[in-house]
Amino acid sequence: MSPHTIHSRLAHSLGNILVLVQEAGKKVLEVYAEKFEVFLKSDLSPLTLADQRSHETLFEGLPRILDVPVLSEEGRTIDFSERSSWKTFWSADPLDGTKEFVRRSGDFCVSVGLVHDHSPLFGVIYIPVEDKIYFGSRDLGSHMIVGENARELSGLSASSILSHCQSLDSGKSSPDREWVLIGSVSHGAELHPGIDRTLREKHSFSVHSVGSAIKFCRIAEGSADFYPRAGTTMEWDTAGGQAIVEAAGGGLLAIPSKHPLQYNKKSLENPDFFCFGKRFAEEYPELLLSQKGK
Repeated sequence: MSPHTIHSRLAHSLGNILVLVQEAGKKVLEVYAEKFEVFLKSDLSPLTLADQRSHETLFEGLPRILDVPVLSEEGRTIDFSERSSWKTFWSADPLDGTKEFVRRSGDFCVSVGLVHDHSPLFGVIYIPVEDKIYFGSRDLGSHMIVGENARELSGLSASSILSHCQSLDSGKSSPDREWVLIGSVSHGAELHPGIDRTLREKHSFSVHSVGSAIKFCRIAEGSADFYPRAGTTMEWDTAGGQAIVEAAGGGLLAIPSKHPLQYNKKSLENPDFFCFGKRFAEEYPELLLSQKGK
């Protein structure tokens, strides 16, 4: 299946995708409204009934939109010998930010990316507490729509849906707005030493803590400028967000190589990475050059 065919099918099914992630988010909110149990997975990360119900919704619904395999956090046991042949697949995190879900902070989301040839082509993130959907691809651009409006637009063409969305531009901000570094609630925000030194010499910046893949939404909409991440993340944590940020003019690069993150690796762990918006890319192009390109 060619990228052109994939984009064509995605555009045709855009309304169905938006409704599906909302359905998964609704399952999450149903559990959120109740007293729920928290279990520990083998890696000691938390698991709730919300993770499982959202996973079931996505695992059943995504192949109906585009009939390719689904790699979900809750189905991570698929061996590389099987998935190594996958050219195209869905990478889904049914509940990204389970720790924040358990803390009832609201900083959790449903995150889905469509990966082709090791790169994310399309991404969609739904924030249930805000009832907002962020989505993007290079063909469609990057957009946000309130969930209530998306439900009313289901079944319409992509162009009709986009006309009701807010277009996102990661560089769209006031020139004199304070620079914003966004970090993880659970893991903080540590800059790569070279980037840290350069930034502190030229700018002061505030640090905002946000949980889950919502950080990518803040970069894409231009309310934050950069997000450094050191430590373990998995492919399903970033696939959807990377597509949305790239479609909004930003990027997500591995550290120290400064190449875009790659997907369907033998190990599903990501390297450390640096996510940035268009404003950062225009101000510091030299910091984004790959080691090979220097």
